[in-house]
Amino acid sequence: MSIRHVARRVAVSLAATAAAGTFAALAFTAPAGATGPASGDIVPNSAQCSSACGAGVPFDSGQNINVVIPANSAFASPDNSTAKDIVECAAPNGVVPTQSINCDGNTIQGPSVVAAADGSFTLQNYTVYALPDSISLGEGSSGPVCGSTSATECILYIGDNYNDFTKPHLWSQPFFVKANGNDAGANPGDGTPEVPMAIILPLSAMGLLGATVLIRRRRKTARVA
Repeated sequence: MSIRHVARRVAVSLAATAAAGTFAALAFTAPAGATGPASGDIVPNSAQCSSACGAGVPFDSGQNINVVIPANSAFASPDNSTAKDIVECAAPNGVVPTQSINCDGNTIQGPSVVAAADGSFTLQNYTVYALPDSISLGEGSSGPVCGSTSATECILYIGDNYNDFTKPHLWSQPFFVKANGNDAGANPGDGTPEVPMAIILPLSAMGLLGATVLIRRRRKTARVA
């Protein structure tokens, strides 16, 4: 297969990926008049970095994030009067947990959270950790595991009672947290998986090569003309 064909396939693949991301975002956008996410739903982009952060980088253990929940039917009146739990849980490969044992009660937020009448709320400066965490939470080696690999993917439980999944609740989007040995959160990310250099470098080289070939062809065409 020629370099041109390879470059074209890579470009088509990247375009398709971007389109899929746009479609997913639209699919999770509630139309006018809708009540929004229902109990048990994942809320995209609800776990957000609270300040400047690196793109394509996991959250850093000890990093503060904002939990942003839009209007929804899970917490809307009359349930909005119930204080909400926000707890970090394990979600290997992005699969929503089905048992409370997969959630770490030590990560529950400090401030009380009560939703507005439409179920929405924003909690600022919620701290995420690579779990189990011995530095800030004093944990041993057991318990839910949250990290920076697909097998240790993380998620936030947001709801009435993290010990009872039958109660109204929502989930954040799955995310990644990188351990750092000090829980300082000094290298904040956006919670997405880190793209390996082994993938980035070949794609970059292919793009440069494709651009070089194109320039040479244009020069040759110009000379002929």
